[in-house]
Amino acid sequence: MLQTIVSGLESGSWFALLGLAIVVVMKAADVPNFAMAEMGLVATYVGISLAAAGVPFWIAVLATLITGAVIGVLIDIALMRRLSSYGHFPLLLMTIGLTLALNAVVGLIWGHDPRSFPAPWTGAAVQIGGGVAIGVSQIVSIIVGLIGAVAITAFFRTQVGAQMRAVAENRSTARLIGVSAGRLSAIAWAVGGFIAAVTVMLQAQSALVSTLSPASLIIYGFVAATMGGFTSLLGTFVGGLALGVIQQFVGAYISSAVQFSVALLVVFLVLILRPEGFTKGMVLRDV
Repeated sequence: MLQTIVSGLESGSWFALLGLAIVVVMKAADVPNFAMAEMGLVATYVGISLAAAGVPFWIAVLATLITGAVIGVLIDIALMRRLSSYGHFPLLLMTIGLTLALNAVVGLIWGHDPRSFPAPWTGAAVQIGGGVAIGVSQIVSIIVGLIGAVAITAFFRTQVGAQMRAVAENRSTARLIGVSAGRLSAIAWAVGGFIAAVTVMLQAQSALVSTLSPASLIIYGFVAATMGGFTSLLGTFVGGLALGVIQQFVGAYISSAVQFSVALLVVFLVLILRPEGFTKGMVLRDV
């Protein structure tokens, strides 16, 4: 059971981090980004290629994170701002189109074979006792997830974070008091891309990733964001962890074939019972 819980916290950390990336962009840019997992996949494949070429691990990690942030900024400046005046629906369609485009780019450049991003601790384990071994990669994912949640929370307590909250509350009023929505949007997309790169990179250190991986990861990330009402960092993080643990228990004691169905059931229940999320939620409106 302990191994199942740890495995759930590991995958839950991935879901929570991606959910937080989605929430960060929602707070500043008011866009539900369906391409977040693909952004992380492209960045991770860059790191994998560098590592395979003999580049030191930590330099490859740094390159991965920078690539994720740069992809986010480029998407915002080149695409999202040009469509922002047309309303939310074109922006939503653009993120869906980006999902397909970025996935195709990965397939064209690197192929569709699963790959990993080996870390110095890959394969190492800590013996707990009673025949239970906890992988160091699992511990790293959980710790990075916690650090990421704390860091993002701290970020939103800074002046820039406060401005993002102001934009999220009332974009028009924020502009009147001199807040640059465009600058904050670029920062949010950069932070979102950075977190997405961290997420997929962690996943690639524990498992194989491919062009098929983002499809399920983005859904789990959106489930986590839904549990936080798309605005609550705490609700998103806790929701992601809970989803990971539930998923692992379902796979271990019921069937792995229904794990994905359970995630969809969680979304359905949250939308029915608590559409605003488990903490303060977003204001529902027509788009």
